[in-house]
Order: sequence, then structure tokens, then C-alpha cells
Amino acid sequence: MRSVLLFSLITVGCASKGIAVPGPLASVGSHVPVPPADEPVDLVARDEAPREVEATSPAEGTHPKAEATDLGHAVADAAEHYLKHTPRGFRDDCSGFVCAVYDRAGVGLTGNTASLWAAAKDIGATHKRKVPTLGDLAFFDNTYDRNGNGKFDDELTHVGVVMTVEEDGTIVVAHAGTSQGRTQLRMNLLEPSVQTAADGTVKNDYLRARYRSDRPGTKRLAGELWRGFATVAPDEIDAWAGN
Repeated sequence: MRSVLLFSLITVGCASKGIAVPGPLASVGSHVPVPPADEPVDLVARDEAPREVEATSPAEGTHPKAEATDLGHAVADAAEHYLKHTPRGFRDDCSGFVCAVYDRAGVGLTGNTASLWAAAKDIGATHKRKVPTLGDLAFFDNTYDRNGNGKFDDELTHVGVVMTVEEDGTIVVAHAGTSQGRTQLRMNLLEPSVQTAADGTVKNDYLRARYRSDRPGTKRLAGELWRGFATVAPDEIDAWAGN
């Protein structure tokens, strides 16, 4: 299995000389809807639906999360570093940012959003728990109309890194977009369709631009576009890195 994983990981590198993979369109992580946009984009590989794992909600008033590993803390710290400093030698897009973060934390991940998800799924690292742990990869679908057909059918279009998980279950994800650059977004999977709470707290940032071709009711919030998480466990570092 690891030989297959190695092949899938090394076929698309993170270095700037590798294949350019587009990230989501327009503003991402914005607290207000973005204006209409219909930018042409390139096609990238698609993947099958994620393995379904029962998503359990925490008991009322509590929001338990997995114990963060030393690697998880290192990944979160690396993400914070690259929100302030420009990564060198990596693509300037969402998956390039993730590769840079993990490289700084000591794990040489390579690939684009689709291949990273495939590699994680291959070693059983994907999950759909609504409250993740530090350092998890966060994957999203339909963050932009990648194939330009006006339909909500674009899988694995964005990826980021979990930096923190707040007491109310709100997840702060570090990511890179094509217009706002490296920034953070907020996502709450316990209330995925709530943008702002009654007290003004942002639960879910907008992660999809508004297209003129979008149908009424098109989902745009981070929690609505979330596909799943992947946890890089310390004992799976070699498999992830392709060593």
C-alpha cells in the first residue's frame, strides 16, 4: 500500500516547478458575501466521495476534541508562522501552503488538494468528526465553479490546516486563497449554515464567491462546503511523506 501511496504523492510536487493547481476564486475567509464573479479556471483531478464516518455531536455544553499530538502543535505553529512569512519553494496556492506548513513541521507532504485527500484516504487518515484536532487538514468541495458548468459538482477544490478549536466548536483554519493570500477562516460544523451568531460572533466565513450562474440557495459558507478532515498521526509520518 505504501508503494502506491509513494507513487501518488511524488507524481505532483509542491515545488514551484510542479504543476500549477488553481485555488478558490475571489475572496475567501471574508465575513461578508463577495460580488459576482465568473473567472475562467483550469480543470484539476477529481476524487470519489470520502469514506463515511459517523459524525458525533458533543453533549450539550461540552465540545470534546482529540488530544493534540506534538506533531499537531508543530503543524499549528508552522501555519501561524506562514501566515506572517512567505513560504519559499512552494506553489502560491492552497495546497502549496499546506505543503509548506507540513514541511516546516517535519513532514514532507507533496501534492494538490485531490492527491492529498487520496493519500490520506489510502492510509485511513480521513474522518468526518465535527470537532477536529490541531494540525488536521481540512478539505472542501465546491468553493468555486472549477469546471465552469454552472453546477454544484466540483469536488476537492480547497484545503487548509486546523490552527485552533474554540470552546463553542468553532474551528480556525489557516489557508491560502488567490486574492486574499494567506489568511484564516472560521468554520463551525455544529452550526454549518450560520454565518453570524446573535452576539455578532462569526461562526462560518464565506468560502465561495457569488457567481451569476449560481442557482438560488447555493451554499457558500465554510461549514456548508466542508468535505472532511485528515489527521496525520505521528506513527504514519513515513507513509504520508512517502518514505
